[in-house]
Amino acid sequence: MLTAESWVSAVVEADTLAAARRAATTDRPDVAVVDLSLPDGDGITLVRELGTIAPRCAALIVTVTADAGTVRAALAAGARGYLLKDADPDLVVAAVRTVAAGGTVLGPQVGESTTVPPPFDMLTPRELRLALLVADGRTGRQIGAELGVSEKTVRNQTAAILAKVGAADRVRLALLAQRAGLSTIDPGPGGAP
Repeated sequence: MLTAESWVSAVVEADTLAAARRAATTDRPDVAVVDLSLPDGDGITLVRELGTIAPRCAALIVTVTADAGTVRAALAAGARGYLLKDADPDLVVAAVRTVAAGGTVLGPQVGESTTVPPPFDMLTPRELRLALLVADGRTGRQIGAELGVSEKTVRNQTAAILAKVGAADRVRLALLAQRAGLSTIDPGPGGAP
């Protein structure tokens, strides 16, 4: 489907988490279209890792489940888009183009099932991800490395997020996230970095 698009220079397929990691490291894609179900892991783990191994790569989830918790987890991990596998092929192509340009896409059925609780519903997906990283106890340096921005940018964006959600500091932000039912990001094997 994407190979027919004139603006697509290459398409690389990977059917396992390990192969996707290698492809992201070697090929440095602009967009990764990710299924949540991989034989050797899960797509949310891959999306989170892309923030480190290919920070300029935008992740678009295309999968079979649209439950709100999974969608929130994918967005919090850094996905810029989420579609169901039965989405129209033209919608998938348009979504790839949108996330490549820095936009965010939620498929029609996904948007219906996904709500982010107040006050976090005022945040963009990127702000939500940063807020959850802060709530998870990550330092500004760790967040900057994961998001591919400077520590100063993290401080500035964190201050803006605190103002948007009405939290006085990082601890109160974490408490708000917990009360809102937003799970903090799983640091993966070996604990927090």
